[in-house]
Amino acid sequence: MAEQELRCFVGTTGLTALRKVHAINTPLDADLLASADVFFFGGSGAYSVLDTHGWVKNMLGFLCRVVDARKPAWASCFGFQGLSLALGGEVNRDDARQELGAFPIDRVPGVADPVFDVAPGTFYAQLGHHDHVDVLPPGVTLLATGRAIQNQAFRVDGAPFWAAQFHPELRKATTLERWNYYRSHYSGDPATADRIDRVMMESPDTPEAEGIIRQFVKVAQEHILGGGGR
Repeated sequence: MAEQELRCFVGTTGLTALRKVHAINTPLDADLLASADVFFFGGSGAYSVLDTHGWVKNMLGFLCRVVDARKPAWASCFGFQGLSLALGGEVNRDDARQELGAFPIDRVPGVADPVFDVAPGTFYAQLGHHDHVDVLPPGVTLLATGRAIQNQAFRVDGAPFWAAQFHPELRKATTLERWNYYRSHYSGDPATADRIDRVMMESPDTPEAEGIIRQFVKVAQEHILGGGGR
């Protein structure tokens, strides 16, 4: 799935020079911070930001360092939850409110944003998570909400860092691949799995969400070329 995730980010962003870094076994240090122009923090089907593993704590600290360094960054799902927690928000797990499939996302009315302004007021996005952000951290601006889970996307104030509970890097086909790989992790109940299968198959594709991450790339490039990054 790590290789699949890399392919998804490359496919939607067009950034063929992206390289994969495993937080679980790679030092997240000053050398890594200096080596990249832009960061993408992805999902994790088998782990939670609430886990007590040392590498999870190190990743939370690294997210804060990326914010402080003003490096352009995007975080999806696990990355969104991790950034929220690292900056002082509240993350909880509630299996009854898990979202698996494509669901409608609503932009916050009246909030202009250089990345999210390409999206319509309501669009569909791919989701797959147990954990969710109940309380946003201070110093962020909410950009999008959901029907079941309120906090779906924000930008960090004063830094070129955007994050979303949903996966703009995924399409319907790749969400299905991920669900089939992790299905036993999400549900051991055959009836629940069958219900999720139906939701997945009936879900639409999500080109508007893909447009958001492509717009993020444009904004990140402008930031770098304008002297905000290497």
